[in-house]
Amino acid sequence: MNLLGNLLIAPPAVKGNFWHKTVIMITEQSPQGTLGIVLNKQSQLSIRNFGEQLGIDLDLPGMMYVGGPVSSQSLTLLHSPEWLSKNTLRINKHFSLSSADDILPRLAAGDEPEHWRLFLGMCGWGPGQLQGELAGTHPWKIENSWCISSADLDLTFESDGSDQWCSALDKSANEFAQRLLT
Repeated sequence: MNLLGNLLIAPPAVKGNFWHKTVIMITEQSPQGTLGIVLNKQSQLSIRNFGEQLGIDLDLPGMMYVGGPVSSQSLTLLHSPEWLSKNTLRINKHFSLSSADDILPRLAAGDEPEHWRLFLGMCGWGPGQLQGELAGTHPWKIENSWCISSADLDLTFESDGSDQWCSALDKSANEFAQRLLT
């Protein structure tokens, strides 16, 4: 199943851990595993304060996001595809992911994509792991299986937190119902 550029949404049964009410975009998928970033977990660190810690004047509004528990110091920029850095991965026709040392200086200079969000960390699944989680095969439980939906710019960049989770869950249910009708 090709999940690249789609969303994984934690079902309501997932409670009491990092994954509670998460919305994850799948950014890479290969036989070696799957990578993604959590879209809706703001960190306590503003973009401005993050820049100060690095000695870069980032006079930009907004917060940094926790992309996941893996490589928590790695910086990535999820953005609309009209913008490129020297290390940009095109996810699909709507989204790209960049992780290069020129990102922060360019943002500081006002060179920014139309839509974007900055993340520290990512999510990762080994070979077959995500498929097992989706199917609910042992050791995973079917009631904790991820919901899936397509992603769009509004859902990805214009909402946040629990609102983003609720909207993504609604979209997943609507798309599931549409598949049943066709």
